[in-house]
Amino acid sequence: MTRMTIALGPAAVWSGLDHLSIDEARDFVRRVDAAGYDAFWTREGFGREPFSFLAAVAASSDRLTFGTSIANIHARDAAAMRAAAATLMEVTAGRFVLGLGVSHAPWVEGIRGHDYGSPVQVMQGYLEAYGAAPYRVATPFGMPPVLLAALRSRMLRLAGERADGAFPYLVPSTAVAGMRRALDEAAADAGRPTPALVVAQGVLPESDPAVARAAGAAWLKNYLGLPAYLASFRALGFVDEDWTPEPSERLIDAIVSWGPPDRIRERLRSIVDAGADQVAVVPLQRDGVPGSAEAFEAVAPPW
Repeated sequence: MTRMTIALGPAAVWSGLDHLSIDEARDFVRRVDAAGYDAFWTREGFGREPFSFLAAVAASSDRLTFGTSIANIHARDAAAMRAAAATLMEVTAGRFVLGLGVSHAPWVEGIRGHDYGSPVQVMQGYLEAYGAAPYRVATPFGMPPVLLAALRSRMLRLAGERADGAFPYLVPSTAVAGMRRALDEAAADAGRPTPALVVAQGVLPESDPAVARAAGAAWLKNYLGLPAYLASFRALGFVDEDWTPEPSERLIDAIVSWGPPDRIRERLRSIVDAGADQVAVVPLQRDGVPGSAEAFEAVAPPW
């Protein structure tokens, strides 16, 4: 993979923005820029295609870095992924980071109709194919750095050994220091530069515990049927009662930072202090849908 050539900066916003029109999404990105964030990340699910979406909104800022978190490797072959990434690197004048992930078996097999396979083995093979794929166009800004969606030790190790870093999602701040160590050890063993670590963190500037936790629960419910996240939660010390039948206060409070803006900034700062190169805030609306400009503006950097 490419040596990290982009200075990420400590603060980013993560959101899909499928609930907004394209013009509204462009305005959202302008507000991300004006609030002093360093990057905007979008995801791949079953809404807008992430590369074309980022190309559509990238003109809203000549400063922000843009990234996919994550682009699903089961959605396009390695050659198509490399072409999309290189094109967007050129469109953004070198301000793009490619986040890749294996997605989830229920989505890959049940909806896309592909074989899921062993996540680490599949990703390793995909990275090899991606690196070897032809792209016969000039690359004035080079190829973008590659981060992997990684939650547990084996994928974190692959991210340190074969990619430029990791982007974990739905992890508590207490897990960050261990992830930092795992990445650094893997990179050192492989003789690679220090990898980047970008950590997503749900935020909701709301002091009413009932309102904040209801929004956090609504957000988390989208993921609690996915085995990869449940396995990650178990590895971090959570138990089935933390999501059955509803997300527990313990789980919500670990994954979502809520309360006064100053208290949220303290947690975001603690994540950076624990070893994250960048924190990507997931700005929750009161219905739990990510995409509240008011939320990210209220906790804007510096942290």
